[in-house]
Amino acid sequence: MNNKGQSLVVFVIILPIILILSTMIWEIGNLQITKSKYESRIKDAIKYGIKHNEDPEIKTKIEELLKQNVGICEVSASADKIKVKFETTYKYMYEKYQEIRIKISMVGYKENEKIIIKKE
Repeated sequence: MNNKGQSLVVFVIILPIILILSTMIWEIGNLQITKSKYESRIKDAIKYGIKHNEDPEIKTKIEELLKQNVGICEVSASADKIKVKFETTYKYMYEKYQEIRIKISMVGYKENEKIIIKKE
């Protein structure tokens, strides 16, 4: 028996599977990095708002800060809480018409002189 072509056939069959899996891993990682970046910037804006809560224009300042760094967000600021809601779409790198909605909703407040920020 002649086995010279078997490894080539196996390689040709397995190569597309490896490429598809690596592309999926790349996309999922890129999505997580993007979401983490948005969450980090929103947390920073909430921290800023809580530290400067006595300012009467704090809601406008937070909205402007988020608009520059993240995009348009829905912000509600009261005397003890700051809520931020953000929604955008993430477009896949390899699929032109595929997209995922990213929704982030966070609330921050001060408790016992400690700033607490949670996802809602």
